[in-house]
Amino acid sequence: MKYRKVRPNSYIWLKLLYAIFFIVLFQSILFGLIGENIWWFIVGIMVILGVLYIKIARKKLIKARDISRLIHKHIRENELYQTETNGRKNREVYIFYPEVYWRIDKSLNTLFIRFRLSGNKINLRGLEQGLSDRLEKICLNVYEERGYIEYLFELETEKRLVINNKEEIQGTYGETQVTLAPSFVWDYRKVVGFMLIGATGSGKTTLSRFLITNLINRGVRIIYVDVKRDLEMERFCSGNLMITYAYETEAIAKVISEVAEELQNRTQDISNMKIDEDFDFGFNPVFLICDEIILMKLIFPKKLYDETIKRINEIIVGGRSKNIFCGLISQSALAEYFGNSGIRGNIGLKIALGHLMSTEYSMIFGQEFSDIKNLRYNEIGSGLIMRSGEDSRPREFVAPYIKNGVLD
Repeated sequence: MKYRKVRPNSYIWLKLLYAIFFIVLFQSILFGLIGENIWWFIVGIMVILGVLYIKIARKKLIKARDISRLIHKHIRENELYQTETNGRKNREVYIFYPEVYWRIDKSLNTLFIRFRLSGNKINLRGLEQGLSDRLEKICLNVYEERGYIEYLFELETEKRLVINNKEEIQGTYGETQVTLAPSFVWDYRKVVGFMLIGATGSGKTTLSRFLITNLINRGVRIIYVDVKRDLEMERFCSGNLMITYAYETEAIAKVISEVAEELQNRTQDISNMKIDEDFDFGFNPVFLICDEIILMKLIFPKKLYDETIKRINEIIVGGRSKNIFCGLISQSALAEYFGNSGIRGNIGLKIALGHLMSTEYSMIFGQEFSDIKNLRYNEIGSGLIMRSGEDSRPREFVAPYIKNGVLD
């Protein structure tokens, strides 16, 4: 689809067309009632034209008009223009109106809005959050090149992946990609580790079980440490030979220590091979998943806590080439641990479910995204997601709908 230019009076002709249509229709009916048969013929033609318009063009035209109007409203309310008063007619005249275009690409599910950078004092950068709020669409990306800045927005609401049976989440052994949504794939080898934040009732536990099931089906061994001992997760993990489940303080410290020791052993093996660390050595994949990691500080003795956190950090930072990964799950990101330890910079996949505070979004995604919003926060399983190295900013996400009993 070609770019459409936004003007102060974009699509005013559509309003005039409506007025002309109804005037002619009303006049034709009136003259037809008087007795002029030719006017009934005109009424029939007008009705056919109206039906064809509704069936073929109305939806597209109304959508195009609404997009142009919303962009124009944003320009006006944020004073991204300059006007002066015409002395003779006492009318406001634009002396500067930004050169702005938009287009839709349905194949990419993306709305593109492009501003020409004019070089004057009006700043056309940094409009993504304001436009996102105005359009009620998630901003996917921002590009700047050749005198233009372009904002990319999600066109239609992200659809939910529906899982009806276990066969629909069967993975191939050794495969590294996990489908989380119809348009979203996570490669756990490229986007290393995950952070899942969400309050009770946000769909966090179901998504966690879905992630674990996918990883197991791909041959990944799971070490699940659960400080709060969630009974649903304990039942889910019990009896599965691919999952080691621990909830007691000593048991948690022990299994994390064992994973850290495995990391050291694999590091030594690589050193003995004298091969570059980016080489795939074929180690069996291991995923350490820590549920409610911030509670460790309240439950563990200080010395044990410090040692355990140090080992978790070592796994997060150095585990990629050794096929050892880490996932962190928490109800809240409002903790010193998430904010200051550098975890955010080393975790590849970040998911925030439900409605969080700006300080939490800042800790999860970065300070520049503190004002981002989940526009579907009333929907269980909805949130924001971002892959380091693949997404330039968080995007809309809704966790898969999983039929009862599929994950049992």
